[in-house]
Amino acid sequence: MTREALRSQSAGVKNAPKCVAQAEDLQTGYGKKKVSEGIRFSLRSGEILAVIGPNGSGKSTLLKTVAGFLPVLGGKLFLDGKPGERMKQAERAKYLSVVTTSRPDVEWMKVWDVAASGRYPYTGRLGILSEEDRQIVGDALSKLRLNDLSERYFSELSDGQKQRVLLAKSIAQRPKLLILDEPTSFLDIRYQLEFMQIAADLAHGEGMALMMSVQELSIARNLADRVLTLKEGHQDRIGEPDMLTEAYIRDLYDIRVVFPASTGGLEALLSGR
Repeated sequence: MTREALRSQSAGVKNAPKCVAQAEDLQTGYGKKKVSEGIRFSLRSGEILAVIGPNGSGKSTLLKTVAGFLPVLGGKLFLDGKPGERMKQAERAKYLSVVTTSRPDVEWMKVWDVAASGRYPYTGRLGILSEEDRQIVGDALSKLRLNDLSERYFSELSDGQKQRVLLAKSIAQRPKLLILDEPTSFLDIRYQLEFMQIAADLAHGEGMALMMSVQELSIARNLADRVLTLKEGHQDRIGEPDMLTEAYIRDLYDIRVVFPASTGGLEALLSGR
């Protein structure tokens, strides 16, 4: 499914785009160990920013830094126009949501309860869901086609199903910024396509900003509004997906394999054909 097709199936966002996250010469890393530097981007509501690059280039570290899981090592990070470090934890819990490849300790919770935990930033200390909260959770489960699994234990699900439940939890949180670390890594082709449509609906239909790292270059090409590439500890480029030419991908990933013309070459692989 092309980016144009995904956009055409999503309702237009009525409000003017707002800057949700911005980085200026951002440095990321763990402790004193720097992983990447020179990162610059501005992400607005209704946009999808894909982060790609070779393994070890710092994609997950960047996302964890934007999410607040890791401190900024240098440069500046702004959330909602304010320095990210000044955003209080309670405010951040409503402002952004994160889906990673790691699994939270919810194995003995039921699917509905896991999804409902996305509403906890709004329920107060008692954690009592209102009727509106329940409706929002139900809508999130429906969007991910999880209604039939709502009474199943999380531990009983496949990896792909668990990934969809965690995405439903984040959608139920209704964040301004949704951060996704390899969101399709456990999904088969059907659910990858459904994820692309859901992501397009969230961004282009509901005005949510999405920042995601992906391994599937066809998803970056067909879903993202812009792509940020990382290489050898630096931001390499940022631009529209059409910058992901075969020549550039070969250079970014240091690909030396020559594909036979009969297979369609590397271009066919990048296009998902």
